Amino acid sequence: MYEADPIQSLANVDYSRAETFGERACSLSRLISKGYNVPNGVVVSTKVFKRFLNLLPGAKRIDQLISEVTPANLEETAREIQEIIMYSPVPMSMANPIAEEIYKLLNEIKSDSVVIRTSAHVEDSSRHVCFGRGVYFHLKEIRDIIQVMKNCWASAFTVDVLNDLIQAGLPPDNVNIAIIVEEMVSAKVSGIMSIKNDIKDVHIRANWGTLVHEGENGVCCDHVIVDEEKIGEPVETFTSYKERISNIPPNNRYAVIIENKPEQKRELSLKQQDITTLVQLAKKMRRDFEVDYDIEFVFDHDGSLWLLDAIPRAAHRNFYRIGTSVVSRESSRR
Repeated sequence: MYEADPIQSLANVDYSRAETFGERACSLSRLISKGYNVPNGVVVSTKVFKRFLNLLPGAKRIDQLISEVTPANLEETAREIQEIIMYSPVPMSMANPIAEEIYKLLNEIKSDSVVIRTSAHVEDSSRHVCFGRGVYFHLKEIRDIIQVMKNCWASAFTVDVLNDLIQAGLPPDNVNIAIIVEEMVSAKVSGIMSIKNDIKDVHIRANWGTLVHEGENGVCCDHVIVDEEKIGEPVETFTSYKERISNIPPNNRYAVIIENKPEQKRELSLKQQDITTLVQLAKKMRRDFEVDYDIEFVFDHDGSLWLLDAIPRAAHRNFYRIGTSVVSRESSRR
């Protein structure tokens, strides 16, 4: 093996080592350690990313480009670095161990495909964090997975990342990318839940299918604001809505629905039992972590709740944001 433990099971990640496994992987590993339901996966560490860059045929050219980058040449610099990464082969000494771990994962999981998520961290600074750069769904073939990994590694050098690093006074090569390969959970409903310790309302955004969609006019999803002190057990399961919830008695109407694009759908994605489950999750997370979180979740077709990400909200307030999220999916797979 070319590095000590460069690939780890997600459950075995040392979540104090964000510089090696990235913020997202460490957050998910922390959830697993507390008993939360997280899809099975492996993490290809930042050690692999750094070794790949060092072995590239164009490694010296990348070093030169980074040393000469300015706000004026950002676009051409980013494009050339990304092309070098994406069109360079992964050495067999690296590709074989990655393939072995992914084959093991595919043999262990129920799904026939995996999802790839980036897990990035800006080294040597507790005041900067690089948000996840990409999510790629429904991958089955090793060759496709390896190519997507190169796409993820290349995302450390996009225009927005390079620009944000320069603006923050950090070196342009200061982003290290780890990669999470997880079981693909077939989602009936997906969403994001915001948890704040000082406010007992829980804001849930949810949508049918794999993603909470973002359109030109904003987020196209259901919004549910829950007073968790009052919601309790389900009063009644509601399945449709127009301007307001019509089939829950007014004195029990503690879930407030903010209608979004009603002409496109008439059925609310979350049942009241799902909302209650999410409220219970919010209470548990407050007890376990005592920090504000944005939680990415899915309910599968059997009704099981899975957690896909947990981002401390402090990252939004106290850290420089470096880069923006990039999502890739198969639009036909729902």
